[in-house]
Amino acid sequence: MPDTHVTCPNCGYGFDGLRKSTRMFDCPSCDTTLFREGVELKPLGNHGEMHDWPMLFSLGDTVVVQGQRYTVVGHARYDYGRGTWDEMWVENGQGAGAWISVDEGDVVFQTAPSGNRGPLRDDPPPIGNTIEYGGRRYTVTEADSATLVAVRGEFPEVMQIGEAHQFINAAGPSGQLLSGEFWDGDSQWFDGMWMDPFDLQVLRADGGSAR
Repeated sequence: MPDTHVTCPNCGYGFDGLRKSTRMFDCPSCDTTLFREGVELKPLGNHGEMHDWPMLFSLGDTVVVQGQRYTVVGHARYDYGRGTWDEMWVENGQGAGAWISVDEGDVVFQTAPSGNRGPLRDDPPPIGNTIEYGGRRYTVTEADSATLVAVRGEFPEVMQIGEAHQFINAAGPSGQLLSGEFWDGDSQWFDGMWMDPFDLQVLRADGGSAR
């Protein structure tokens, strides 16, 4: 459920309908990134420069994934040296969230395992290594580092501009993708599937639709 009303401590901009699950969000008035600690809002800095280019979907749009509707509430952009990719935080009508990643037209839908019960390792395995998880064998196909360069919208966790982490992507036997993020001896895992962009139905916030 949303909070009734909170205001930016930097400029006084009022937020109505902010989700209870939101911990971090950006102020559209002064470009300050804010995080919520209890009932207080605190500034983190600016929300980075996000150059506009054509996107499959944007903040406020609804994406239909395997019959389930998700609204895009957060947009993060990462730089990994050779280019950038976009990660969208989406939530369904029950408040359950997921990440939809878009990289040069490739789309992945992923969620974090309950309690982040991913593979029991805190270091990134090299390309070619295999990971046993959830009864499947995954092969590491990509290992690199990435830096958060811009955020827009709302997120369930604190994400700081300029924060860097190592990551791996590992392919499963039938289109599954297991991803791991690593920093300071800790890790976070995400499990999901590659999606065909043509199988995604997008309901635009302005009332239009697209596939």
